[in-house]
Amino acid sequence: MKIISLKIMNEKCLVFLILLSVFYSNNIIGQNMENKLSKESSLYLKQHATNPVNWFPWGDEALSEAKKNDKLLLISIGYSSCHWCHVMEEESFENEDVAKVMNSKFINIKVDREERPDIDEIYMKALVLMTGSGGWPMNIIALPDGTPIWGGTYVAKDQWIQVLNQVNEFYKTRKKDVLEYANNVRDGVKKESLIKPIAKKINYSSDFQSELANKAFDFTDKLNGGIGGGQKFPLPSFINFFLRYSKLTSNKEMKFFVKNTLIKISQGGINDRVEGGFHRYTVDNKWHIPHFEKMLYDNAQLLSVFSKAYMVYNERRFREELYNIYDFLELKMTSKNNLIFSSISADTNYEDGTKEEGDFYIWTKKELKEILKKDYNWVSKYYNINESGYWEREKYVFYQTISDNQFASDMGLSLSQFKNKLKLVNKKLFDYREKRVQPIIDTKIIFSWNALTIRGLIDAYKATGDNNFLTKAIAINKGLEEKMIKGNKIAHTNGQSLDDQVLFFEDYSYYIDALIALYEATYEIDWINKAIAFTKFSNIEFKQENSFYKFSSNQELLYSDILIHLEDGVIPSANSVMNFNLFRLSHYLGNKDFSIQAEKMINNIIGKLESRVTDHMFWFWSSFNYSDSFFELAISGPDAKEKAKELSLEYLPNAIIAANNEPSDFYLLKERFFKDETYIYVCVNNTCKFPVTNIKEALKLID
Repeated sequence: MKIISLKIMNEKCLVFLILLSVFYSNNIIGQNMENKLSKESSLYLKQHATNPVNWFPWGDEALSEAKKNDKLLLISIGYSSCHWCHVMEEESFENEDVAKVMNSKFINIKVDREERPDIDEIYMKALVLMTGSGGWPMNIIALPDGTPIWGGTYVAKDQWIQVLNQVNEFYKTRKKDVLEYANNVRDGVKKESLIKPIAKKINYSSDFQSELANKAFDFTDKLNGGIGGGQKFPLPSFINFFLRYSKLTSNKEMKFFVKNTLIKISQGGINDRVEGGFHRYTVDNKWHIPHFEKMLYDNAQLLSVFSKAYMVYNERRFREELYNIYDFLELKMTSKNNLIFSSISADTNYEDGTKEEGDFYIWTKKELKEILKKDYNWVSKYYNINESGYWEREKYVFYQTISDNQFASDMGLSLSQFKNKLKLVNKKLFDYREKRVQPIIDTKIIFSWNALTIRGLIDAYKATGDNNFLTKAIAINKGLEEKMIKGNKIAHTNGQSLDDQVLFFEDYSYYIDALIALYEATYEIDWINKAIAFTKFSNIEFKQENSFYKFSSNQELLYSDILIHLEDGVIPSANSVMNFNLFRLSHYLGNKDFSIQAEKMINNIIGKLESRVTDHMFWFWSSFNYSDSFFELAISGPDAKEKAKELSLEYLPNAIIAANNEPSDFYLLKERFFKDETYIYVCVNNTCKFPVTNIKEALKLID
């Protein structure tokens, strides 16, 4: 009996130990268990590595698993600084009940849209086709071959579970109907992507352009600036168009719209007045309450926009914003290799696991009174620490509604005195704010966004003549050459090997523009030679029969054979920028092949302009290069580069400048050098007027 009892007791102990082990494993180890995203380079993917959802990165393993098990794909696309992406993660992807449904019924794929813009582009086209709008997080349910059958953005937890169960059930019980719908979506995306070449040459007449300009202007907010009456994005292509068009036509209403928009952006909560830099957009129509993430591409483009506006309006505030953005990039966004990080999150992540949107940027009255003391009264009026500046939870977002000139006058100060006073206050606020828990910086380096930053810095240099902007642009380029370029291959991000990475056309298009910008600032021919080399490579790697360029080098992705991006959104399309690249290079070099190709592109886009002009504003901007006089300014002589720098201070959207202090074989400068005098040749299609020797005379010839 004793032996039997001992045996039974040992068996019970063994069972207990096994159960204890399982419990321990599920409740301790399980909490820290990582899925297949843990080894990825993307910050966004790593942030989902401990979700109970069995996430796969995009790749053959996930797609093969779906086909083998006949499971639907759930493709979730976002980026690290996306607030609503993290809200959905917290509500759904970190929830065990949701994870059980996702893991049992789907093969789940997480995609960083910044790392794989081609996947994002494909499914965004499908999402817009299925629902009429897009955004992030983007959640797509697709057949095992990747064809989408359902799409949405943020979905609350209970509704998300309902969607997952319903779509999966529909696929299991009515597969024939699902496959038919999938084919319709596939055909719709293909039809939307088709571009029919136009055989005859199109004339962009002034009447046609005027009609389209007025059509686009109808979408503007005449009171608050910007586009539409709801949430506000800066949309640089929109602002740049009306800057050029209003100057060309002397349209006072449009000229006021541009200035008013930029003043409102500068004064609004979208502008971080404490450390510089602009948030992505505002949720209201007054530029007040931002979605607090900061994206590099916005700040890069706003450098260009404020530079050009400063040239036209000579508005001191616009010049100040150039330095505010520059300081922000230096302070928070520059890596040790001088390359610029991609973004800063909207959310503050606290040690207890809670997340609060915008906490780093907002203020309470109590805080401000303690920090500012005797300065609080005037600062609270300037930044509207009142009903106008109120956000929520007794918090305020700085919001200026009185001009600096008026406010300085009301205080009995000169503008310079007031600016100095404000600078001291902002420094106090900055020092205090730096002690807070800071939002996460995504240190991913995105090549195309760095190229946009080079362009923005060069435009700031041309507007101000300040060498700091040029020096930083050259430093960024050096970092790109050393870390992300190998021969003609460009790495899209710093987290992937060039040997097996997909090449993206946007990297080439924006970089060619950056190289042309560096020539415009230095007049060193090597920059043009590099631009030519990357243009020729792009024509081999990406150019299609319809004269446009495909999105990437990937040949295996769904729709990759027809994936051509033409719309100008928050960033101009790579194709519209490339059109301008080809146009300028054709004039710099006298290259007819580039000229013919550029004309084909602007010719074939006209149907898109007629049907949806607001989605193609940089294309529309470029159309004036073909309909209006475009000037080639060739400056040759011992003081050529100095005169070119002076001439670059002018807003000249319809001109390029070539300059050299010595004899040159460069097409626009050949046989135009005289050692005793510097001449400025004002030419159209290399037919030149009599050369002049000073800037004023040259500008008269252009007018």
